[in-house]
Amino acid sequence: MDIIVVNDTNIFIDLMSVDLLDDFFRLPIEIHTTDFVLNELTDESQHNAIQKHISLKHLTIKRHSGAEVAAIVSFQETCRNNVSIADCSVWLYAKYNGYTLLTGDAKLRSSAQKSGVNVCGILRIFDMLVEDFKIISPDAGAKRLELLYKINNRLPSREIECRIRKWSLP
Repeated sequence: MDIIVVNDTNIFIDLMSVDLLDDFFRLPIEIHTTDFVLNELTDESQHNAIQKHISLKHLTIKRHSGAEVAAIVSFQETCRNNVSIADCSVWLYAKYNGYTLLTGDAKLRSSAQKSGVNVCGILRIFDMLVEDFKIISPDAGAKRLELLYKINNRLPSREIECRIRKWSLP
């Protein structure tokens, strides 16, 4: 497993909403998140789905010490982009470890990239699932992406339409 990804809450929620969470954890990548992100998953079914992958050791949780929490809070206070404490926790975790940050939050994406963090989003995960590792079929990818766009219309429509056309059966 070469790629290490720090995951933001909205990615987990999006994947669960189109029943791709288990497939996501089948990717040959090492997936990490923080205790702050875990605490944002308050829905019991979402929490249970993530706990399953923690117990299977598919997901590593960074637990912060008191001093690290203080540093995250201090960092968040200096940010001018209104990012949350959970956002700052994954941003700093990715930055300090040279990991890729996986997020759908535009403010977090922009700020993290400006600070030198490599960032990707849910469409990269779809590309990996369909094209790179063939975990799901192109047609299944198109259908799930179409469903996700109906649920989360903040995603980039042009890029989604291109993938749906490319992956849909004729």
